[in-house]
Amino acid sequence: MASKPIEDTADWVGTRLPRKEDLRLMTGGGKFLSDMVLPGMLHAVFVRSEYAHARIKGIDKSEAVAMPGVVAVYTGADIEHAFKALDIPVLIPNLPAQFPKYHALAVDKVRYHGEPVALVIARDKYVAEDASELVIVDYDELPVVIDAEAALEDGAPRVHDDSKDNEIFAMTFTGGETPEEQAANDVEVEKIFAEADVVVSERFKVHRTGVTPLEPRGVLCEWNESDGLTAYITTQRPHIDRLALVDVLELPAEKVRVIAPRDMGGGFGIKAPFYRENIIIAHAAMELGRPVCWVESRYESLMNIGQERDQINYMEIAATKDGELLALRNRGIGNNGAGCIGVYWGFVMPFLGAVEMPNAYTWPKGDVKLRVASTNKTSLTPSRAFGNFPTRFAIERSIDIVAHKIGMEPAELRRKNIIPQLPYTSITGEYYDSGDFLGVWDNLMAQIDLEAFRKEQAEARKEGRYIGIGFSCGVELSGVASDLMVPMENQPGYGAASVRLEPRGKVYVFGGDAPSGQGHETATAQAVAAIFGIDPDDIVVTTGDTTTTPFGSGSIGARFGSYYVSAVAKACEEIKDKITRILAHDLQIEAHKQHFEFKNGDIVYLGDPTKRKAFKDMVERIIMWPINLPEGEVGGLETTAFFEADKPMICFNADCCMVEVNEESGAFNITRWVTSEDVGNVINPTIVEGQMHGALVQGLSNTMFEEFVYDELGQQMSADFEHYKLATAADVPDFEITYSSTPCPHTPLGTRGIGEGRPSSVPGALTNAVCDALTPFGIEITELPLRPNTVWRKIQESKS
Repeated sequence: MASKPIEDTADWVGTRLPRKEDLRLMTGGGKFLSDMVLPGMLHAVFVRSEYAHARIKGIDKSEAVAMPGVVAVYTGADIEHAFKALDIPVLIPNLPAQFPKYHALAVDKVRYHGEPVALVIARDKYVAEDASELVIVDYDELPVVIDAEAALEDGAPRVHDDSKDNEIFAMTFTGGETPEEQAANDVEVEKIFAEADVVVSERFKVHRTGVTPLEPRGVLCEWNESDGLTAYITTQRPHIDRLALVDVLELPAEKVRVIAPRDMGGGFGIKAPFYRENIIIAHAAMELGRPVCWVESRYESLMNIGQERDQINYMEIAATKDGELLALRNRGIGNNGAGCIGVYWGFVMPFLGAVEMPNAYTWPKGDVKLRVASTNKTSLTPSRAFGNFPTRFAIERSIDIVAHKIGMEPAELRRKNIIPQLPYTSITGEYYDSGDFLGVWDNLMAQIDLEAFRKEQAEARKEGRYIGIGFSCGVELSGVASDLMVPMENQPGYGAASVRLEPRGKVYVFGGDAPSGQGHETATAQAVAAIFGIDPDDIVVTTGDTTTTPFGSGSIGARFGSYYVSAVAKACEEIKDKITRILAHDLQIEAHKQHFEFKNGDIVYLGDPTKRKAFKDMVERIIMWPINLPEGEVGGLETTAFFEADKPMICFNADCCMVEVNEESGAFNITRWVTSEDVGNVINPTIVEGQMHGALVQGLSNTMFEEFVYDELGQQMSADFEHYKLATAADVPDFEITYSSTPCPHTPLGTRGIGEGRPSSVPGALTNAVCDALTPFGIEITELPLRPNTVWRKIQESKS
C-alpha cells in the first residue's frame, strides 16, 4: 500500500492514512487464534455448571473417557493440587477486599451458572463436544442470591464459603484517609444538605450489560522440555498473563512465553483479565505433551464474560436556587457476581466508577461511598466505559433533574458548574491534568442552535409532537498512571517500546501491549514516520510477544495515545540524537539534534541545507560501517524507552442528543447526535472517529437493547443473540464528531488516549433528551434500559 502523496513527512501526524492492517483483514489474510493449527493439536471443550449455586456431590466422567477420540477429561478434583489456586499476588489488586479462593475448575461447589466444572480434550472439537455431554455431574442445589441489596442483608445465602459475608468490597472515597476525617466530612456534607435551597434525591439503577467482541476468547498452548510453555492467548495483556502462568504453574520465568495473535477481533476490556481457562489449557498441554486449543463459543462468551454495569446509586445533590452545585452524596451498590476473575475480581470497575463519579463539575463537598456484593451471577468483567456507565448516568440525570426543579435550562446549569480551569483535583481525589472543559462545551453549543430548538419544540408541542434535547459530558482517563494502576491492579502503568533500525533504513517497533483491532499499527507507523521524516510503509510494528517485546501492562485504559506512542516517540528521539551526533561528526560541524531536520527521507543541516544526507544512507553507515565514529560512540541503532507521566492524564468530551418521542407508543427516534471532543493532537482522524463511532454505538446499544437477564434461580436467559440484542446500523443515527482539542502538555506528541471511557456519557444524553421531550408529563427516568415500553408506562402513569 503506497502511503504517498503528502508534501511533507512531518504531516504524517494528523493525516487520514488508510489503515495498514486493513489490507490483510479485508482480503482474508488475517490470522486469528482459531486459524492457528499446530502438529498433533488437540481440542478442548468445557463442561459448565447448570446451576447458579450448588454443591458438587460427584462427577462421573467414565463414559466420556471411554469415547473413541477422547484423550483426557479433567475435573476440579483432578487439578485442585496440581497447581495453585488463582488468588495469587500478581492477580490481586492493592485494595481492601475479601478475595475468594478459586481454581481453574470448580472444586466442591459452583457459584454461578456457567462456571467450568470439567474439561474434555479430544482429537477434534466435534468429539470433544459430544463427549462433554457424557460427563454427568451430581449437584445438590443451594439457595441463590442474585440481587445485590438482598445479598448484603444479614442471613443472605453466602456465595463464598471462605468469606464472612457477601460484601466483597467497600470504600469511602471522600473526606480524607482516616475514618475520623471521613466522619467529620460527612457531618459537613449533611449540614450543606440541610441548608440547601434545592435537594434532589433519586435511586438510579443500571442493568447488567457490557461489550461483545466479534471474536470470542481462545487459548492455544504447547509445551516442550527445551523451550517450555508457549501460550497463544486472545489477550490485551500478554505480559501480565505470562506472569500469572509462571506463578500459578510454578514454572521458571524463562520457560513461559505468551503471544497475543497479531489479529484479534475486538477486546473492549473483556480480554484484559486473566481467566481460569488459560491455566487449565496450559496444564493439559504440559501433561499430555501435545498442543491443546480451546476456542470459546458465543454461548459461553455471553454466559461468562462481557457483563458489567449492574449497579444501584442512591444519589443526592444539593444546589442553590440559582443553579450552583453545592454537594454530592452517593451510596453505590454494585452487583459483583461471583468475582472469580483474575486482576479485576469484579469490584475494580465499580471502584473506578466511584473515583470518577464527580465528572467535569465543580463540587465544593462530597460524600461518596460504595459497597459491592458477591452474588450468584457471573463476575463483572471490564467493559468499555470501565465502571463509569452507571455513575455517569446517575450524575447526568441528576444534573437535569436539578435544572427542572429550579426552572433552569440544563445546558446553562452545566456550563455554570463545569470546572473552569485545570489542573484540578476532584472531591474523590482524581487529578485532572490539563485541557479546556469550557472550550469543549462552548464548541458543542456552537454546533447547535439551542434557542432555535426551543422554539421548534414549543411549536411541535402545539401539534402534539414531543421533541427533546439532552446533554452530557465525560472526563475519561487518558491512560492509567502507575499512581492509580499500582493500587487498583497491582501493576505498573508506564508505557514501553523498543525501536530498531535496520541497515536499509527500515524501522521495527516492538510493543508489549496487544491491540485488538484499533489501528495501532497504522498510528504507530505515522508517529515514527513523522519523527524520522520517512514513509509509514517503511515501518513494521510487532506487538504482543513477551519474548521479543518490552514489558507492558497491556492495551487498556486508552494507553496507546498517551503512554505507548509516547514511549515510541521517546525511543525515536533517542535514536535521532545518536544519528545527528554522528552526522555532525561526519560533516565536521558543531551541531546537535535541534540543528537538523528529518524530512522527506533526508537529514538536513538547518545552518546550511546543502549539507544533508539520505536517512537510509546514514542509518546504513552507522550500522554497517561503524568506523571513524565520535569518541565514545558505537554502531547500531536500537533502543528501548519507557514513558511515565508524573500525574494521571485525562481527555474530555461533551454530547448533545435530539429525539422525537411518540406519545402513543413510547417509541423514540434519535434525530441528531453531536459531540465535542478534546483528544489532544490527533495522529489519524479516521481512526479516532472510528473509535468515537464505535463507542457511541456501544453506549446506545447498552442503553436501549443489551441486557443480561437472570431468572430467580440464577439461570441466564440471554446467552445467545436471539435474546441478547445488539444495536445495528439501522438503530443508530449519524454522528457529528467535532473537536476542541488542546495538546496534552505531558506527552511528546501532545496526544491523549481516547478509546476507553467514551460510551459512558451516552445514556445520560439520550435519557435526558427523552425526559426533555416529555417535560409536559413531568417524567423523570431513573432506570435503564431505556425502551419504548418503559417510556410508555411512564407516560401512562403521568396521565393517570
